[in-house]
Amino acid sequence: MKKNPTSDHFQWHWLPAILIYVVSALEVIIMVTPFAAYFYSVYTPIIHAFTLFESTAWLPQFFLPHLAQSKNQLFLVLSYLGPPLAGIGLLGFLACAVQLYYGKFVKKLLVNSGLYARVRHPQYLCLSISGLGFLLMWPRFFVLLTFLMMLGLYYLLARHEEEVIRGKYGKDSERYMARISMFNPFRSPARARGWKPPRRTRALAAWFLLSLVSIGLAFLLRQEATTQLYAVHWESPNVTAISFAPRENDQIMGTMQAILMTEAVQNGLEQAPGISLLMQIASGRMEAEHLLSDLGMKAGAIQLMQLPDFGDYVVVSYLDSPNGRVDPYALDTRIYPLFFVQPSGLSGGLDIRSFVEEQFYPDFYRILF
Repeated sequence: MKKNPTSDHFQWHWLPAILIYVVSALEVIIMVTPFAAYFYSVYTPIIHAFTLFESTAWLPQFFLPHLAQSKNQLFLVLSYLGPPLAGIGLLGFLACAVQLYYGKFVKKLLVNSGLYARVRHPQYLCLSISGLGFLLMWPRFFVLLTFLMMLGLYYLLARHEEEVIRGKYGKDSERYMARISMFNPFRSPARARGWKPPRRTRALAAWFLLSLVSIGLAFLLRQEATTQLYAVHWESPNVTAISFAPRENDQIMGTMQAILMTEAVQNGLEQAPGISLLMQIASGRMEAEHLLSDLGMKAGAIQLMQLPDFGDYVVVSYLDSPNGRVDPYALDTRIYPLFFVQPSGLSGGLDIRSFVEEQFYPDFYRILF
């Protein structure tokens, strides 16, 4: 058997595409750690740049519920699939790397056993599975777009590696490539007779079609997700309340009424008649801190709030839109936090604190659901 030269060739002009995906995946990884709020001080300008242009304003949006639970069980299943897919993909990638480099440097043979006996590029397959998991964990359109870019890049890298191998090893490598699928581990091994690599134009057309279908499906999922939230909307005053945990409409309406009757909110409605408000209802300290972080509050400001572990917390924000028609679920809607509301102990009253601009990162893209 002959050496595997695959890993000795790398096209450096593909590095920018890899870095784009690393930046998007880095947000996913950091956002599930305690360093999320610090990370946003660097990441915010990137996200804000998308919102400056109508053609790119949709990219920072989420197409699946991130903070909120959904009445549709499909979204719940998808959220649960994210972490195991990310973990399985990374473990598979590491296992393939160990096998590949052991075969290359120790046995000095072409690696064609283990996962390499099922697919020709198991490392790229495992990275794709891991990328899908991260996408489900942090389902922004921006992450979806970079994930699709990486799928195309993996294919180009795989084709380049195979051309190098075919040029050096001829018929032996062609028989292996004909017998073993490029990425599909469920395809039965085929005979080598008459095999030829597919045309690049055909592969490009397939990738382009996959990308269009994926982005279109993401928009449809987002539209469905907004109808399946635990939410209540009032017309007068124009208020939308979203509960992140499952609640009956009567419970949500009761919370809305109690907050609307407070002096601080009444004064705000009098000073700005016709304003559109959003109430995001979180349960418990961890969920409330997650919400505040996703609204762009600085880590130090969150710590100073010293929230109790249990109880309901509500962030009241006003909504604005460049086109003047405020739809809480529209892609161009912007959120500006006004008040933080929490129960005030046994009295059953509400403690309302006004937010100040200095508590938040400037020009932060805030998450709706």
